[in-house]
Amino acid sequence: MVLDGIDQERWVLGLDRVRKALDILSHPEKSYKSIIVGGTNGKGSTCIYLERILHAKGLSVGTNLSPHVTSFNERFRINSRQVTDDEILSLSRRLEPVLEGVGLSYFEWCVVLASVLFHDSRVDVAIFEVGLGGRLDASNAMEHDMAIITSISIDHSNYLGHTIRDIAREKAFISRPGRPLITSNRGDALEVIRKFALDTGAELIVVREPIDMQLGIKGTMQGINAALAYEAVRIMGVKPDDLELAYAFNTAFLPGRIECIGNTVILDVAHNVSSMISLVKYLKHRGFKGTGVLGILKDKDYMDMTMLLKQTCNRIHVSMLPTDRSWDQDALKDVEVLGDVHVYDSIKHAFYAALSIGKPVVVTGSFYTVAEVRDILICQGQ
Repeated sequence: MVLDGIDQERWVLGLDRVRKALDILSHPEKSYKSIIVGGTNGKGSTCIYLERILHAKGLSVGTNLSPHVTSFNERFRINSRQVTDDEILSLSRRLEPVLEGVGLSYFEWCVVLASVLFHDSRVDVAIFEVGLGGRLDASNAMEHDMAIITSISIDHSNYLGHTIRDIAREKAFISRPGRPLITSNRGDALEVIRKFALDTGAELIVVREPIDMQLGIKGTMQGINAALAYEAVRIMGVKPDDLELAYAFNTAFLPGRIECIGNTVILDVAHNVSSMISLVKYLKHRGFKGTGVLGILKDKDYMDMTMLLKQTCNRIHVSMLPTDRSWDQDALKDVEVLGDVHVYDSIKHAFYAALSIGKPVVVTGSFYTVAEVRDILICQGQ
């Protein structure tokens, strides 16, 4: 089991441990160009679009995503292929004795594993998705060649601050002096990012228009995420033709992001208010009228998220999650008063109850929620 015994729920912010590990390993991250992608929503999609375009042009690409939905190896990709469990296990066994005593957290280990994997695979470009925030996130320990900041909204306030301006500043720290910083943000977030770039000497590029092409990942914000990726490759001097670009965008896929299973089930990790708004917009556009299955972490605005989902779901089935970070019984009682919200003892039972109604089902909220149902439908094939 990779990283067995290390608590993946425990966030330890700071750059020193990863920098020490990379120093011990003689800085494998210096063997390739790298791009760091931060923001609140759309990071993973932007990473995948970027990966697909670069790979379509014949470049070797490594991608480090976070978190995973179903399996740990979703976090590590070489040329659009998930690295196998055996490859990751072999690498971790090789590195663990060397880095014993550094005290890496779960996410820090993921970043270090990815940096060595990409070196060993001789990639041309590596893409690192920020786990939490930016300034003190493990992925920010490296000197990246380019930074991308996707849409910013209120999330993880206990770590990042309670205003858009506070959060934008934390995320702006992934940029570097004299290097491109690409963002699609507007308003207060853009104002903070612009000032940060001016103060530090980062080269700010603002993307305003979404890509108007068929995209493999569904959702109302995907056009702007694709545009961020396209702007990044343009700055790199990579010039895909129309066919290469169409192929890259149309074949992009990320599990649990408005993922349609047959004609009945939609899975989406809408884990905060802004991403729930995007999901509801998509569901309305699709004409969705069905049942919701919802599980949320306790630091989220669960009342607003539930009310948003009720705009397209006449009935919602909710449950606690198998983590200490889950919303609690009091929160479940709070949302019950909204009407036609029903509490179950597990996401599995909530999902089966939703299916039994015979209407389409949307499963959303936390990664834990989507992961459990995805495992039932795809991994177990039930």
